[in-house]
Amino acid sequence: MILELLHQPAILIAMLPVMPPLDPLGYPVPPWILQAISYLTLSLHLLAMNFTVGGIMLLLWTYFRKKPGHEGIAYFFGSSLPLGVSYIITLGIPPLLILQVLYGQMFYSSSVLMGSFWIQVIPLLIIAYSLLYYHKFSRAKRPGLQWAVVALALPIFFYIEFIFVNNLTLVMTPEHWLDIYAAHPGGGVLTHGEPTVHPRYLLFIGGAFAAAGLAVIWRGAFLIKWGFQTIGRKSQAFGFRVMLITPVLWIAAAIGLYFARPANIAEMLQARAVVVLLVIAIIGGIAAAVFAFLSIGKQKMIFPLLASLSLFAVVACMVIFRDLVRLHQLKPYFDMSAVPVQPQWGMFAIFMSALVTGVVLLVMLSIRVFPNLASQARERLAKMIPG
Repeated sequence: MILELLHQPAILIAMLPVMPPLDPLGYPVPPWILQAISYLTLSLHLLAMNFTVGGIMLLLWTYFRKKPGHEGIAYFFGSSLPLGVSYIITLGIPPLLILQVLYGQMFYSSSVLMGSFWIQVIPLLIIAYSLLYYHKFSRAKRPGLQWAVVALALPIFFYIEFIFVNNLTLVMTPEHWLDIYAAHPGGGVLTHGEPTVHPRYLLFIGGAFAAAGLAVIWRGAFLIKWGFQTIGRKSQAFGFRVMLITPVLWIAAAIGLYFARPANIAEMLQARAVVVLLVIAIIGGIAAAVFAFLSIGKQKMIFPLLASLSLFAVVACMVIFRDLVRLHQLKPYFDMSAVPVQPQWGMFAIFMSALVTGVVLLVMLSIRVFPNLASQARERLAKMIPG
């Protein structure tokens, strides 16, 4: 009789625990150290992702709106987007690893529940990466359908981002896991009825225009420095206009999140730490726009640099705020302070060595690649505009 009952899926599901047990090994270092590293690397990862996705959209825009000066912007993004993907991957690994350490039982559970989609991420990323490289090396030889190659990469990145948003939202809603598994035992669920998914997604991709627009402003500053005053100023003005799209999308996403928020989040929004984060984010957003505007027509790099740092501050505030929301929603099921810390400083030193080595290699790659890209752009402009 017992064996017959155990063969009933509903009985099995009802017997399952709501939350998998904590890892008996605990945390290898105090969690605040892992959180700090995660906040830094995830913020950089999101900026790289926003630059790449925003760059693809601007590249497509230049293909369809053939205006004077857009050829240079198209060449700029066509050359730099594959590098942007490499930054996405390299900077995305540390926060993903740390997420598995800090929230292992939640993250693995949500990944299994949507496993049919989660397993698609790496193959799709390889395809999109290949398309951008194909565009870079074939645009001069076969220019006719290059817009189609880029257009194929864009929905792939959108889809990957949507998968990530769904997974990280599902992490915070363990009360729905059993129902989701009962309805989709094969891991075939993507959207699970959580009302905050779409506002979160809009917040996730909204920064694409700010990052890509800021990159165009940097390009304009270098052009002015090289003596191409008119083209450089137009590039900076275009980048500034593109950046202004981001606050519109972020405000819309914030409104959507506010009205779709769970009831238990209302009290959290009044916490001092949350208020401070929101104030810093608002000031950072305003500062980024002001510094971007002040950079128009100037070759000084200080204004694009200050705008970049301000945008980084905004993204970092969002990353920290999202983690605070996650911890608050998981309170009934999970308490990070209850997880034992069993230091493994040797393993942590190896991890940090690998992380620092990766960052150093990225810097060396940038030092070698960006001057070459700049030199090619300068020579190209010199041929187009003699003297």
